This record gives sequence, structure tokens and C-alpha cells, in this order.
Amino acid sequence: MPSIPDHPTWNDEIAALFASPDWLPEPKRAAIAAQWQGCMSGYGVQLNDYASVKAWSVTIFNHLASRNMPLTTDSRQYWPEPALRSLAAWINDGWRHSSSDPIDYQERIPLWDAQPITIARRRDIETLSQDELDHYRMLLDDVLRVRDPAADAPWQKLAYLHTNWCLHYQEAFAFWHRAYLMWFEHLIGMPVPYWNFMAAGTSIDGDSAAGIPQAFKDETYVHPRSGERRPNPLRYAAAKDGCSKICQGAMPVDEKTPNSCTWVHRDPLLYTTGDDQRQARIKKFKMVRLYQQQILDALKFDTFSHPQGWPGYPWANIPSFDPPPPDSDYPYRNCNFDGLYEQPHDNFHGWLGADMADNAYTAFDPIFWSYHANIDRMLEVWLRAHPGAIYTAGYPLQPFIGAGVKEISLTDPRHWRYTAIGDLARDSHRLGYDYDPPRYPEYQGETAHGVTVQGANETLALYLLFEGVRCTHDGYLIDVFIDQADPPLDAVDPDNPHYVGRLTRIGMGIRDDKGRCVSQGVTRVLNATRNAQRLGLEAQAEVSVSLIVTDLASGALVSVDEYRALPGFVPEARWGAPWPSPGGSRQTGQECPACH
Repeated sequence: MPSIPDHPTWNDEIAALFASPDWLPEPKRAAIAAQWQGCMSGYGVQLNDYASVKAWSVTIFNHLASRNMPLTTDSRQYWPEPALRSLAAWINDGWRHSSSDPIDYQERIPLWDAQPITIARRRDIETLSQDELDHYRMLLDDVLRVRDPAADAPWQKLAYLHTNWCLHYQEAFAFWHRAYLMWFEHLIGMPVPYWNFMAAGTSIDGDSAAGIPQAFKDETYVHPRSGERRPNPLRYAAAKDGCSKICQGAMPVDEKTPNSCTWVHRDPLLYTTGDDQRQARIKKFKMVRLYQQQILDALKFDTFSHPQGWPGYPWANIPSFDPPPPDSDYPYRNCNFDGLYEQPHDNFHGWLGADMADNAYTAFDPIFWSYHANIDRMLEVWLRAHPGAIYTAGYPLQPFIGAGVKEISLTDPRHWRYTAIGDLARDSHRLGYDYDPPRYPEYQGETAHGVTVQGANETLALYLLFEGVRCTHDGYLIDVFIDQADPPLDAVDPDNPHYVGRLTRIGMGIRDDKGRCVSQGVTRVLNATRNAQRLGLEAQAEVSVSLIVTDLASGALVSVDEYRALPGFVPEARWGAPWPSPGGSRQTGQECPACH
């Protein structure tokens, strides 16, 4: 956009920012501006009127600067910094209508804090210079003693955290590993470089991105400080207790390598080149495309997970990734992101082979860290696309302590001290890091195909579900009873076994015709299990539900006909799981609604 005068006026500059925003494509400016004006008029703000913009100017600026306005899903419509600074200058000059008006300067909009926020950058390991790569190797050698199999070596202690504490097949899976990466970075004082297994060429033999990066295949490196040539710690790292998984069974051991059982091992095909086992390598690399597609399919899901500890949810660690666990181990993969995402995660573990293919051994392989950094990078893609996602925020991610993950405890019984899902289920900028772009073009995917899961879980619990809950103009109190017809006001009493509880619906206070509120509605749940027990109800018994609905502002009772016309005010009693079961929506056998 063109340069902005130091002292802009409404006539000369500011009105045009709202009427014809010149940072947008010219053919779309008028239409988008009209969209803004129509949207904000519903809030009593007229963006094409000087007096209205002046009256609301500070609020308008605050919402524009914080990107809460315009109300749009297109980030290109957000105001760029020059436009925001022009608006701030106009406000601080006293809202001049024309250049003939005097300047009445006051700091109505405080000067912006120009202090930069330091963000660590996780980089594609393929983009590191030789010096940068060798510095990373040096940290593994010197700080973590990566080639030391002794029980007290930092590398052994670090990797054993995964052996003993990792979480899989549950909501905490991705966030536990996010905490683990942050702890690793705290120990070495450097952002972990990621291995971009999503590169399009990873699945193509002979491509520059094929297989695993050369950084993990080199035999040696030059230590930046001592100048000595050492074994490459990204390849030769001490396995669990100094004994690789391959030495626990009948798998072949490379006898040419001294103490070969000491080091972690991967599938030998990953180290071959040229005509050496070309056909086997081509077949192996093709599998990557399937895993990449699974990840892209997972990213299309709008719900993250079922709540932590959901009945029937598998909590145990994965005993082995080789062969990869079957579909049946992922009961919610057709309904949620994390279930579908964890399966290709496991597939890649098995694809890398040997130590990476066993949950107890995997973190001892240095490629684990760069691999999981990319798992986290793709998780970040989903998180940024779904800022309103809901999680079991308080669930502890042991043994990590605090939101910054700068401490661990293996024994503290005070679970409130531990890092929680809610601490890490947020934009990574908030956690102090971000990702630089990958070196190679990434796989773009193909059309996904749905998968249906059969079977359902059922419990003896009783829930009252309010479905289709959306914004309302006014606020209401909804008091809920079971098996009590026409309850009086004094029945709103926790000691009353029929009284289930209350839902408060906070009104918007304005007409919601601008798309600000959810259009499909959400579900709210009251647990009536205790009431059912106190009343001696048997499972699957018919249950009547009664409500007392009160206008929050006036205190007046709302008639049945009135509240039935409002969205999500009439609950359904449901025995068993309140959420759709794997393979069924409610108890109808329909596919999970999250898949649609």
C-alpha cells in the first residue's frame, strides 16, 4: 500500500481504508468493504460514517490490531501494519475530518511496543549448514553423552522417560510428545531440527529427499571444538541399556561394526544406494506415500479427540510398532484427528525399523527427535486451523513440570504441578517456538476415502444432552429435573434427588445474523447418573425430563412454548455414552457425525 501521511484525515485517507482497502486485490475491494460495513452495522457501527467511526474508533482499532475484526475467515482481509498505524495517528491527532481541522494530539492509542519477542526456530535438518549440523551433533555428544550406554548417562535417562512414561492411544498422545521435545531442547539449549517426512520425494527412490536425510547416515563428523573426527552421534547412539533391540532376537547383526549391539539400528535398506537392493528399496519407499496420505486425511478432521480416559479407551503403551498396530487399535480414527493421525505416526516408526519400531527402545534413536519434531509440526498445522478446539485441559503430562517444561519429577503426587494438555494445546508461538519452511516441496495428497468402524461401547450412566446449542439474544437459566413433573421453584435444590443441575445460557444481546456464532450448534451435557442411583432407576428405564427456564435479566419464567422455540433448550435423556460411540452416532449405528 502507498505511504501514509504523518497526519491523516478522514476525507483524505481514513475513509478509504474502510471503503476501498488498497492492500486487497482491486476488483474485490468494494465488495469486501461492503461486507465489512454490513457486518459491523449489526453491532451498531457504521464504517462509512465519520461520526460513527469516530465514536467507536478506539474499539475498532483494538479489534483490528488484535485481528478480531473484520469478522472473516480470510486472513488476507486483516489490516496490515501501515493501515493500523494510519488509523492510530488519526485517532491521536483528534479525528480530523479534513486537513483544515486543527490537530488535537493526545495519546489515545498508546505507542506500540516494538520490543521483539524471541521465538526459537525449528529448522528442516536438510537446511542446516555443515557447521550448524555439526554443532547439533556436538551437543548430543557433549551434553547428553549420546554414545555412553551407562545407566547414569543423560542420554539413557532421557530416553528412558519415553520407555516409562509415554502416552499413546489417547488424547494426551501428541501433547505428551510435545512436552518431551521441549524438555529435550531445554537440556541441549538448541531447537531440534526436524526431518520432513512429508516431502514429496521421500517416497521416490533416487530423489534428493528419498528415505532419511544424509545427516543420519554419515559415519563420522568433525567435532567443532576439538577438531577430532568422531562417530556420528545421529547414527551411532547407545541403544537402551547399551543393547539394540535387534540383539534381543534372531535379527541379523552387522558383525563388521565393532560392538554393533551397543548402537541403535534401523532398517539396513535405508543405508543402501544405487543398484544395491534397488527393488526392495523402491518398494519400501513407496509405503511412505500411504503414510503421508493418512496424515493429510487426518488434517481434514475438525474434532481433535474423545475426552481423556473415555470408557474403553486404550491407555497402555504400544508394545511394538513392528508390524504396525491394526486398524482395530484406533477406535476413534473415523471421528477425530488424533486417532487417525497416530496410526501413520506408528507406521513411520515401523518403517524406520529395529529400535524405532519398539516403544521401549524408540527414543534412544536420535532420529526419534527429528521425526517427532515433524510430527509436532503437522500437529501445529491442525492446531492453528482449529483455534476453538476443546481438550481435557487439566490432564497432567507426567513427568514434565509447568507450562514451560523446564523441570521434571518422577515422584511428585501433586498432579496440579505437572504440565497439562491445556498448557500445550495452543499455537507454538505461545510456547516459544515456530517452524521454518521445509527445503523440499511437500506431498499434496489425493482424494481421501472414509473408513467406518464397527462396534459400540455402552455404560450404565445416564446423561441429559442439549444438542444444537447456539447463541441467543437473551440470557437464560435452565434448571433440569428428571421424573418430577411441573417442579416448583423451591425444587431447585441440590438435596432434591430429582434435580440434576443448571445450564446457564449467556445471551449475545444483539441479533446474530452475521455468522459470528456457530451455525450447526454444539452439545452440552448434564450427568444425571447420581440422580438415577438415588432414585433407584434401572438402566434403560424411561425417564421424563422437566425444566424451569428463567429469563436471566428479568427473572421472569419462560413458558414451555417459548423455550421450545429456542436453539438447544430441550434435552434428551440417554443411557450409556453421551457422545457418539465408535461406529455409531448415538445408538443408531450411523457413522460418526465428525466424519461428515
